[in-house]
Amino acid sequence: MKIIIVGASGKLGKEVDKALSGNHEIIRVGAHSGDVQCDYTNPQSVLGMFEKIGKFDSLISVAGGDSAFKPFETLEDDDYRFGYERKFLGQIRLLKIGQNFIRDNGSFIFTSGFLSHYPNPASIATGPLNSALDTFVKNTAPLLPRGIRVNVVSPAPIVEPGQESKGVVTAVKTAKLYVEAVEENITGQVLRAWGGLPVVPE
Repeated sequence: MKIIIVGASGKLGKEVDKALSGNHEIIRVGAHSGDVQCDYTNPQSVLGMFEKIGKFDSLISVAGGDSAFKPFETLEDDDYRFGYERKFLGQIRLLKIGQNFIRDNGSFIFTSGFLSHYPNPASIATGPLNSALDTFVKNTAPLLPRGIRVNVVSPAPIVEPGQESKGVVTAVKTAKLYVEAVEENITGQVLRAWGGLPVVPE
């Protein structure tokens, strides 16, 4: 398969790339690096990326730096807008525009995070957007045409191998969920890599 990885140069993106590159053709996308450059907050840049790449089979979004971490008392409107554009709308835009280029039975895989259910005092502008993305995926999956699938991976904080503990995960372990979302016939799923933490009821 021809697979686009948006955010391929990051810690998680590199492991996803490694996990898939042996069996698939990988197109690496970054803001300033990779095979193709793209600002996923800019619709024209996203369209240009897809026009350059052409038809593809799967897109994985693991772009980082996507929200503001500040105490609730210091958050401003622009902090919420920053996260909304990157964590939520930016990823949705990849589906909205990319569905015109993806092949039949292709898949989109997004990234949310466990702060939707395990917040901390600095995650108020992040956790709700994770929840919104999870809900978008579950609600949108049945509506997509041509067998197109969409799933989302929800990871805990990423740590180096050997530092695993409850509530944190390695990039290697998390990457396996992206592979599952690409290669298995699933859609509308939230795949959780929460480091052994229980799933809190929705």
